Amino acid sequence: MRGFVRFIPSTVRVWVLLLGVLIAAYPGTGKADSAAAFHQAVSDAYGHYREAFFYLRRGNATTAAFELEAMIEKWQAMLKAHGGAPPAPYAKDPKWLATLNEVGSIAEGALESAGSGAAEPAYEMLKPVRGMLRDLRQRNGVRLFRDEVEDANAAFNELFEYRRNPPDFNDPASVNGLRAKLQKTIDAYQTCLDKAPPAMAKDEQFQRLLTDSLTFLKRIELAIEEKNPTTVINILRRVVSSNNILWMRFG
Repeated sequence: MRGFVRFIPSTVRVWVLLLGVLIAAYPGTGKADSAAAFHQAVSDAYGHYREAFFYLRRGNATTAAFELEAMIEKWQAMLKAHGGAPPAPYAKDPKWLATLNEVGSIAEGALESAGSGAAEPAYEMLKPVRGMLRDLRQRNGVRLFRDEVEDANAAFNELFEYRRNPPDFNDPASVNGLRAKLQKTIDAYQTCLDKAPPAMAKDEQFQRLLTDSLTFLKRIELAIEEKNPTTVINILRRVVSSNNILWMRFG
């Protein structure tokens, strides 16, 4: 009996030791959870930003104001939860809190303009937010799926320049420039398909937007072979709406 009693503390010590090893093996779990919670909170507010941006671009200040109110409410909640305690990836960023506060101030200014019916000034105010949040992630080495969508949008926007300035098919440099921007866009769209989170990958609209856009974009190569600027222009006009919707729904 005495031997059994002596055995229990020894076993407990072993389990405590093992527990310590396990905790040491996963030191960043709480920090990772904090980063995930922050990213989700930003995403919740950012959805209203995208909606407000969409309505303001179309001159609908009233509906945009409702979206901005929701964005500000969620942004303030995010600041309360994370502003004073940045997750590990952002902990050394000296611009962390200033960036978050500036986004909130921009949203409040845009709401004031939208509330008075001034859609265009509110739209212009909101424009920098998208880049500010992307810069926040980039300078801290954070990459989300949202950044893949941003890359696809940016690549297509470069390609879209040929919509009003079609290439000179008799100039090899002009054609090579078109081909380079076309391939960059195709690669970025394909990356979105390949890296989509599981739930998004199953979304019918997401799949349709990406696969349809890739189908049309690849037809530009045939238009290049045919030296047909009209086809290039028509394809770009067709894809630009999908490019905008991609960001609106999944960016």
